[in-house]
Amino acid sequence: MSTYTIQPKLPPEIAERYDTIQTLNGAMTVTDAAEKLNLSRVQCHTLMNRAAAGVLESLLPKKPGRRARPERERKLQEEVETLRRENKRLEERVETIDRLMTVAGGILRGQVRTTRTKKKKTESGSNEPEDPDGAARRNIEEATRLRGAGVSAALAAALVGVCASTMRRWRQRVRANRRACHRRGPSRREELCAEKRVELDQLVRELRGLCGAAALGHAAGVSRRQAARVKRQVLVEMERERVARCSRLLVTEPGVLRSLDQLYIGERPVQQIALIASDASVPYRTSARTVLAYTGEEVARVLEEDFTRNGAPLVLRMDRASSHDAPAVRDVLRAHEVLQLHGPARYPQYYGQHERQNREHNDWLAHADQVDDRELAEMMRVLNECWLRPSLGWRCAAAIWSRRRPLRMDRRQLRREVMQRTARLRARLGTKKQAVRLAERLAIEEALEDRGLVRRIAGGWC
Repeated sequence: MSTYTIQPKLPPEIAERYDTIQTLNGAMTVTDAAEKLNLSRVQCHTLMNRAAAGVLESLLPKKPGRRARPERERKLQEEVETLRRENKRLEERVETIDRLMTVAGGILRGQVRTTRTKKKKTESGSNEPEDPDGAARRNIEEATRLRGAGVSAALAAALVGVCASTMRRWRQRVRANRRACHRRGPSRREELCAEKRVELDQLVRELRGLCGAAALGHAAGVSRRQAARVKRQVLVEMERERVARCSRLLVTEPGVLRSLDQLYIGERPVQQIALIASDASVPYRTSARTVLAYTGEEVARVLEEDFTRNGAPLVLRMDRASSHDAPAVRDVLRAHEVLQLHGPARYPQYYGQHERQNREHNDWLAHADQVDDRELAEMMRVLNECWLRPSLGWRCAAAIWSRRRPLRMDRRQLRREVMQRTARLRARLGTKKQAVRLAERLAIEEALEDRGLVRRIAGGWC
């Protein structure tokens, strides 16, 4: 096999630099060099070509950065690092085993002992638990001895029967000249006297339950547990008293009171607005329409369509949105002889039935790809006709609504009576805006209650 090396090809971009290097080797011819080295001319040419190839390799531009390590060398280095880590882990394990053997030998010889719950006998002969503070201090001393034997803090704490965090807490308490451990559970203090209980009761009621148990204990000179127990009882009593003072209205017949409110569907910027009306006696949705904007004109249009299709109620309950008090809305209500009922400001519980229905609307529409009037009509049909409710005797709302009695009542006389009641209540409550709203609301509720259309039940649930 031939070992002759041909002359390497010269890249044009390094020709000038290569010629400069070659001018440095013109001191002797190839024949003279072969005779002097006792080699053939072919061998001399091979050596010269190899040298030229090395020069060319050095002159050619290289890739930037450190030269990549060969694949075999890289794998060997990774194996060495893996074996080094494994060796370190085994050394630590052997060292831990040696320490455990040392501790175990000390336990067998009686030099190191673990703790356990001991009981001491009293003068009467009964067994009582040992003082927890003394036992904790002995645990600290024994854990310190184990640490001196080379055992880790977590292992030393485990050998004495506690966790590492408990041992750290005990050491901090001892350094602060405090008791390392207290007996668990409530203290064996006597029950509060009647004077202290009355004092705590008054303090909780004056602060309306805002004060914490620790502050109550410091104020009354009792423990935190005693103050917390009294506060919990007083808060329960206060809530029961509040519920007893409240009342709720029950609409006895469908078609008497109707609610209307907006429903925001989706999120901005593609959020849609729907106006939904429902009866207050049975959960029957009378209308549901999407609107382009939440304005008084749109509200008036929806109300006109709802009254035409389902009949006008005696009272329409709406919140205090500006679009509900627009002139167009008042004109529609005046044309159909419908009273407008507004609830208290910032109190959505007054419209609780409709708010709960809006939650049902959101859950139902969450599965719809696109919400339009056709989808809202399908929602009304399903919720009105397919939902059998236990509060309706396992019937649907549409069945109750279809059997409603027509309202044979003089609407003008009802309006005059409400206006008279409102005037009398305003004279008693004052001329403030809140008092005027309250007088109108109370006058409508009393007028409906006198006619048996609304029943007031003592004890609220909101």
